[in-house]
Amino acid sequence: MKTLFKILFIGTALMVLAAMFGGFALLHHHGSDMHIVVNDEELFLGGNGLGDWLGASIGLFVASAVCVVVLPLVLLLGVALPLLLVLGVMGVVIASLLGVGALLGSPLILLGLLVFIVLRNRSRANAHVSAQAQSARSTAA
Repeated sequence: MKTLFKILFIGTALMVLAAMFGGFALLHHHGSDMHIVVNDEELFLGGNGLGDWLGASIGLFVASAVCVVVLPLVLLLGVALPLLLVLGVMGVVIASLLGVGALLGSPLILLGLLVFIVLRNRSRANAHVSAQAQSARSTAA
């Protein structure tokens, strides 16, 4: 498996390098400039002037703003918010069911608490009596 991942990583790195070299070659080619005519108006493209760099900068700014602001908001509002709403509703339903159960079962809960207190005190008293008996036996011997 390690070899497969190494091969995939090397292949991906080579494709990225090839894309970078291809982009560099396309940006710096020395072919003829583009000439577009629309409704008898001529538009000359090429030469890497200020307008090209300005357009590229605006495009990069818009793309980075989308990646930094819009994408996290879409993920938060589109995925996390519905999940939080569902979990909140389920929490309210569970809390109300537990509240009703506690209200209806309160006599049994009180009875169980009384039995627990009585048995706890009885076991403490038995432990105290047995400890005294042990100390009396050790002093008698």
